[in-house]
Amino acid sequence: MNDLLVSYPWGRFYPARREALHALKALGDPHATMQWTFVMGIAIAHTSLDSRHVIHQCRELFHHEKIRFDFAVKWVPVDYWCWTDLDTIKQLIDVKVLPRIQPEETWAMQVNKRRWQIYHTIDIITALAADISRKVNLSQPDKIVWIDVIGNETAVSVLKPDEIFSVICE
Repeated sequence: MNDLLVSYPWGRFYPARREALHALKALGDPHATMQWTFVMGIAIAHTSLDSRHVIHQCRELFHHEKIRFDFAVKWVPVDYWCWTDLDTIKQLIDVKVLPRIQPEETWAMQVNKRRWQIYHTIDIITALAADISRKVNLSQPDKIVWIDVIGNETAVSVLKPDEIFSVICE
């Protein structure tokens, strides 16, 4: 299974779930599921489809007005899950993420934290970015290290800039 974080307006989980599962079924996965997290506005979709392919196909469906995205408004692929602990996240980045950023590629980091008040976002970025010995480009990176802290669990992804689908940015 592949996971996608799906953002939706507060209090709109069920319409977002219907919308997301309809889109995933249209893309070829009639058995996809979606579960809420205890963070209002964030759900996890589980699919057998390649999550990056889903992103590109959602964008195409949206632009050709074949499917409306009124509630499932942002989709982000998840590469890895780990416990929400700075040392654990740092180890995951060192072992799994760093090899996916080539020495000549630039990168940026996006941290979204929800229900984890131990550190400020800037402190998280400073600690996690320390070992990534690649050139930083905040405006047009080749890769984005995307970190979503959702309480006790953290989703980590290495994304190209076009591998996020957001109705707001389309």
